Amino acid sequence: MMNVHLVFGESTAGAIKWMLSKVKRQYSLIGFPDFFAIGPIHELENEKGLVGRVQWFKDNMAKGDMEAYYTNEYEAAFRQGLQDICDIPTDARITIWTAENAPEQIGLRFVLKLLEGRENNIHVINASESFNKYCKPPDIFYSSLHSSEISPENLKVILEKTNSYEPISREYKTQLIREWEALTVSEEVLRLWEDNAITSVSVDHLDSFIINSARRLEWKYGEGFRECSRLVGDVIVHIEQYVGDAFIFNRILYMIEQGIFEYEGTLSKMRNFKVKLAKKEFLYKKRREI
Repeated sequence: MMNVHLVFGESTAGAIKWMLSKVKRQYSLIGFPDFFAIGPIHELENEKGLVGRVQWFKDNMAKGDMEAYYTNEYEAAFRQGLQDICDIPTDARITIWTAENAPEQIGLRFVLKLLEGRENNIHVINASESFNKYCKPPDIFYSSLHSSEISPENLKVILEKTNSYEPISREYKTQLIREWEALTVSEEVLRLWEDNAITSVSVDHLDSFIINSARRLEWKYGEGFRECSRLVGDVIVHIEQYVGDAFIFNRILYMIEQGIFEYEGTLSKMRNFKVKLAKKEFLYKKRREI
């Protein structure tokens, strides 16, 4: 029987591919190339929704390091992922890897919607949960937010420990599909994983967190311009959400336009310019206007 492993993101796909090469089983790997925490998902399983999502990324995220990808490659990669799922044999065992974060949890629900009428046995591996159960040393308190943060060696352990698990029930599959359908009603373009559930929030929901990260860097290193990449990195480390550095970078660019941040350098890739918070008098005025 063919074993099809389905993962979300290129880095996770690379780690899973290496791991599967070591277990010496017949397998097929689908690395779905999307980041479902951001962007519109209304009617995404249909052509209209796909076209709308692709255009949103071109309009909003094709900046800096991701410009070439979202302009020239994203749509083709997404369509190929859909085709790969459609081509899964009807008798194949399907294993979907997810973790405790919005993009992988939403991806799980989206794929189950695509497979709604299929009778394949579907197994779901929660990499975060399994890592904590089978791999995490007792003196480590940090939990991996995304499958890509887990080493291939530990992914191999997780696969071995979960290989005998039963496929998900029809009832659970239906529940996750209904959750996908409920998510697609919202027009928000940012989603978080909170209290074991997906929450749709406004696109500026994390702006205050980004501003506080900038203040934290000021308190620690002093006021003045510092690399945008440094600020993005600080946000990613502290946020306890997996929203991607491209989204954080995009919000910083927006706040530069709004006068919340000042910059020096060239507004292209995040390593090409520095940022700092605007004068506190201006920020106070902005809060009063809001």
